[in-house]
Amino acid sequence: MKRKDLLKKIVVALFLFIGIITSTKAQAQVGLWSKFQTDIQNTRTYTNPFTQTVLQVEFTRPDQTKLVIKGFYDGGTLWKIRVMPDMLGTWTYTAWFTDATQTQFTGSFESIPSDIPGLISSDETNSVWFGYKGGNHELIRSFHVGDRFFASNYADSDRNKFLDSIVANKYNTLSIASHLLNRNESGRGAGWNTPNLWNSTTNKPNPAEYTKMERILDILAARKIIVFPFAGFFGQNANYPRDAANQTTYINYTVARLGAYWNELYSVAGPEPLYINVNEFTAAEINGLGTKISLQNTQGHLLSVHNETNQNPFENSAWASYQVLQGPKTTNLTTLYDGLMARKNVNQPMYAQEVLWYGNIYQLSYTDVQLRKNAWVIMMAAGALNFADNNGDSSSGYSGTLDVNQRHQAQHNILKSVWDFMETIPFYEMTPVINGSTNGYCLAKSGSRYLVYLPSGGNVSVTTPAGTTYNGVWINGANTNTRVNISGTTTGSNLTAPSTSSDWLLYLTSAVVDTNPPSTPTNLSASNTTSVSTALSWTASTDNIGV
Repeated sequence: MKRKDLLKKIVVALFLFIGIITSTKAQAQVGLWSKFQTDIQNTRTYTNPFTQTVLQVEFTRPDQTKLVIKGFYDGGTLWKIRVMPDMLGTWTYTAWFTDATQTQFTGSFESIPSDIPGLISSDETNSVWFGYKGGNHELIRSFHVGDRFFASNYADSDRNKFLDSIVANKYNTLSIASHLLNRNESGRGAGWNTPNLWNSTTNKPNPAEYTKMERILDILAARKIIVFPFAGFFGQNANYPRDAANQTTYINYTVARLGAYWNELYSVAGPEPLYINVNEFTAAEINGLGTKISLQNTQGHLLSVHNETNQNPFENSAWASYQVLQGPKTTNLTTLYDGLMARKNVNQPMYAQEVLWYGNIYQLSYTDVQLRKNAWVIMMAAGALNFADNNGDSSSGYSGTLDVNQRHQAQHNILKSVWDFMETIPFYEMTPVINGSTNGYCLAKSGSRYLVYLPSGGNVSVTTPAGTTYNGVWINGANTNTRVNISGTTTGSNLTAPSTSSDWLLYLTSAVVDTNPPSTPTNLSASNTTSVSTALSWTASTDNIGV
């Protein structure tokens, strides 16, 4: 055989071998609700790659439904595609640049099970609560964080120490001041190299700044922490585009990069963009920006805006999918409850973002009892409570410095005890019912379960359908391990709390649904029954919490 023919055969064999390797290459696997990302090179020259072309991407889900998103420019000749798979199975995609007529990019990946609970959203059982796409439930335990958190000159070691304390206290959500915006204001973000996403000199996005921000978002996602951007896309004393065309560019680019983050809530603007002393936007401008964000929000993130105290002009805006309330700031529990209920959208989750900030000079000096009672009432309004631990304004104290040595642990424990109890019951099944009881505040799933909070004990009748037998238990609001059982009641009427010296919760469950009671709290003792009214009976062996 001639040498030339031999070389040809070797080359053909090599190509065949490479072809075999290519055809058997394992398909990329991506966890459900995690981030699929792939790179695309575009060697064309653009004076403004953010506006002169669009990387359009069409995904086909395993069930053959379509999802259309935009890719994004990431510097040089590099473009990227990101998506958050919301369905198990094989995903395929086709991508193209809108200034090109022929070139298309195709690919696929396999979405596999993961430990991610889902995209933070409204609960699929009951939309007045937060939950996850895919059906998982979540009780929001939120904490407010000052401007330094995302800063590149805030040491990773300090950030991790802070996050360790957050996780130890079972917080699952952070409200973060300088997240999408650099609030270069004295006492706020000044001096901190927080993400500067918009280059006001070139009037273009800063891809490198987005990358810095996303590094921290990835850390939070890994720790299963949800993020609320306190200042939103647009806000006070911050760097963002002022003209409509560049605002559209900024929105499109930001959503293209953040859409694949399961733990990201969206907010149009904040804090208090309509506050008279700020005068950052008009209501019409907020509605316009909210609509623009909503049109790009094809992956379904919740969207709202930070409202000023005791106001919510966007309660029924078409683009809004959850509500952010500031106030009432009060120790009058009726004022608190009525104010929250009057300003929430009854079909959407409500984030009580700036309602109970301990140690804040713009709020009250809460005693521990007032702190606890406010927290319970916010729960009764189906509010997602965002706590702060300040020593002055929102950038002071533990919330501002993130110094764990400044933490008021006793007050965190009060909030934690309220949240811990709520997680022992299917809270997500129940909805606030105004006047659902003759005393206190009521959550209910009619005919099934009722939770009533009585700030000072007393007598109560609960509005229940006739003909159903309920098991019941009284839970002490200050120590939820102190519980007193009630004999079966068919009316829910004329029930009296064990004492008037503390706040109490009454939990009634239909005997039909009450099939899985938990073990009795270990600190229950006969001494707990000394003030029990004659209408109650004590049963030490069982209680009815946790079904």
